[in-house]
Formats: sequence, C-alpha cells, structure tokens
Amino acid sequence: MLKKERNVTGIVLAVIYCFVLLEILIDAPPGEAPNNPPWAYAMIPLGAVVITSLFDFVIKFDFFKKKKE
Repeated sequence: MLKKERNVTGIVLAVIYCFVLLEILIDAPPGEAPNNPPWAYAMIPLGAVVITSLFDFVIKFDFFKKKKE
C-alpha cells in the first residue's frame, strides 16, 4: 500500500482554525453561557477536513517541506 505524504501546512492551518473557531464559539459575556446552535460546533471538524483536503489535493503548496536537490 502506498503511503501518501501529508501536507504539513494544511495540518498546521487546520489546527489553528480549530483553536480559533473554538475560542469564537465559547466566547460569551461574563456570567452567561454561550448561545450557539448545535450545528455551529460541527464546523470545527468539518472545517479542518476541508482545509487539509484543499492543501492535499488542490493547492499542493507545503511551506514546511524543503525541496530535495
């Protein structure tokens, strides 16, 4: 079975996206609970999958991999 090289840039951006979106979703005024629809929390894994897929199959630019000479 062939091992596909993963795009490290996509993975790093997906992790950053997860933390930023989580901070946005749990942000609420002091003393109040966050009032978000249940589907809003599903955007965290779905967005991460979309970002990694874009960098793996469409963009194919990897900032962290050095070109072998």
